Amino acid sequence: MKKIFTLALFTLPFLTGAQTFQGVGGGIQNNGQPTYFYLNVTGLPSQLDNNFGLTDVSITINHPAVQELSVNLQSPSGTTVELTDGNNCSGPNYTGTSFNSSNSTSITLGASPYTGAFKPIGYFGRFNNWQNPNGSWRLIVKDYVAFFNSGTVISWSITFGTSPSPAINFTSSNLPILFINTNNQTISSNSVQVNMGIIDNSPNRNNTNDAWNAYNGKVGIHLHGSSSRAFEKKPYAIETQDASGNAIDVPLLGMPAESDWLLIASYQDKTLMRSPLSYEFYRRMGHYAPRFRYVELVLNNEYQGVYQLMEKPKRDSLRISVKKLSATDNSAPNITGGYILKIDRTNAPGWYSQYPGNSNAGSRFYYQYDYPKDSKITSAQRSYIQAYMDSVEEAFNSPNFADPQTGYPNFIGVGTFVDFFILNEFSKNIDAYRLSTYLYKDRDGHGSKLHIGPVWDYDLAWHNCIGNCTNTGWQYQMNDSANPSPKWWFKLMQDSNFTNKLYCRWHELRQTVLTDANLYAFVDSLGAVLNESQQRNFTQWPILGANIHPNPQIQQGASYQSELTDLKTWISARAGWLDWAIQGHCPVLTNTTNDNSMVDNIRVFPNPMSTSTTIALTLKQNADVSLRIVDVVGNEVALLLNEHAPSGESQVLFDREQLPAGIYFYQLQVNRSLKTGKIVVQ
Repeated sequence: MKKIFTLALFTLPFLTGAQTFQGVGGGIQNNGQPTYFYLNVTGLPSQLDNNFGLTDVSITINHPAVQELSVNLQSPSGTTVELTDGNNCSGPNYTGTSFNSSNSTSITLGASPYTGAFKPIGYFGRFNNWQNPNGSWRLIVKDYVAFFNSGTVISWSITFGTSPSPAINFTSSNLPILFINTNNQTISSNSVQVNMGIIDNSPNRNNTNDAWNAYNGKVGIHLHGSSSRAFEKKPYAIETQDASGNAIDVPLLGMPAESDWLLIASYQDKTLMRSPLSYEFYRRMGHYAPRFRYVELVLNNEYQGVYQLMEKPKRDSLRISVKKLSATDNSAPNITGGYILKIDRTNAPGWYSQYPGNSNAGSRFYYQYDYPKDSKITSAQRSYIQAYMDSVEEAFNSPNFADPQTGYPNFIGVGTFVDFFILNEFSKNIDAYRLSTYLYKDRDGHGSKLHIGPVWDYDLAWHNCIGNCTNTGWQYQMNDSANPSPKWWFKLMQDSNFTNKLYCRWHELRQTVLTDANLYAFVDSLGAVLNESQQRNFTQWPILGANIHPNPQIQQGASYQSELTDLKTWISARAGWLDWAIQGHCPVLTNTTNDNSMVDNIRVFPNPMSTSTTIALTLKQNADVSLRIVDVVGNEVALLLNEHAPSGESQVLFDREQLPAGIYFYQLQVNRSLKTGKIVVQ
């Protein structure tokens, strides 16, 4: 049962311009449940605003380890602001600790017993948004470590005065504006139907009083994420619906029509761009990654900051494109695909791997059913996909694991594993390989091997983590007992065929897609787009200059620009280490003979190419000619000529179509003579 304390109070004369309400404390529950301390406020004006509002909160709490506590203040209207949190403070006691949002030093930069004046983690302007202060206020203290240390709230007080932190006055944006009205419903883990509207006057400015012209209808909404939902700025999952609650596909903000969408808060990511950066460059590498649009969110008339309205990874011809499975697809060939799995936590239906993951405890990683869902997949389909994954694992764990016929190459699309490895190691994603890792298998005859991707959830990447957060070292070697990663990656890195492909692909991308200049330009372009909105976001959620778990950066004097600079500096250093650490060699394409007398001239223009290029060759006499394009590891990507050609000049157009940017080679064989050359696709 939740323990409730009724507090005594006294007031200072209103004529002084300030009123303080103070009460006694009591014991903090030590069972993992929050303890509520109630304080009744009366006699104040009926509206807090920029002229008169909440200014200060003071607490004295005895506890041997405040890193176990979170402390929040909640107003009578239900607005909850975080004062301090255990992830960001340590040591014993808060002693006469005073909070005011105008203070310069974050509580997270203080030291126990935190005596003095600090800026809270949350923003007091959220209380001063024209809500009524009269009624029951609550100090909410939660001891996260049950049955270990105990503590006591000695005293606490709240003060209202004439110098409050102002509420955000949000009237317009260069970003689309998204409104949600819950009609007094609480957003929780269970979906509720609410109203949603979007204003998008692109390329013109968006005003909060404009018509909802990009969407105006119903959505189902619930909290999204695991640990991220514990933060003040919440992530949400939404489903576009008709009035009866049925899902409807809608093309939001230029993205392909779907019903499932996410509102990603990126609270821990002070650049607001680590996931977008990852998705953008994975797309440039030639793969699907979730599309997104930045928006500013208004929830129940309260400004919520910058969000990413994002696609949810799912089976779709424009997303994870695998064959649709029905309940009747229970025999070959239909039963062979398509499937989407996810290596993740055990909080959804699935099964454990056969073999231990990368864990000193010998624990195994866990597969979740993503498509078909557990409620729709048939028993025959369960048996098939589990048996297939067993075969993959057995191949990786066999003595001849690298054998092309019986080992892992017979079961997986190696190219997707190469690119997935590159992005996760480059970003040093702390969750890589062990959480939010998608796998898919299409139907036999339609790319039936196991592929990995799309990439997902990169808030804790690109120098935003704890522990192994340096710009050196391998992420795949991270040991985790709770959520281990597959040992596949160790096996792959023992196979010279894989490491050579990795070496060739990495150095190809470093000359094209993943240059420092390309990465810097993208960071700067998003920084320019967000320059206005981030100022509002970090006023409402004042975490710049605060140690927010798991940020490794020095926070004293930090700014949005310093966060972007840190990101770019780390990218350069990490790329430099990988340039050194990724070892291997590429097949060297050379002329098979020195007899090139049949070819008088060969030209490629333009080179580098963007959409197409022309290959012109001059033959001295009639000859058998083949002209093909191969990638850096020798895989053919296009056959342009294969015929007996007449003497003279011929011109062949090479259209890149869906070919990703990178380095390629032409191979011109004339009779028994081979000429090669490089083509750069931008």
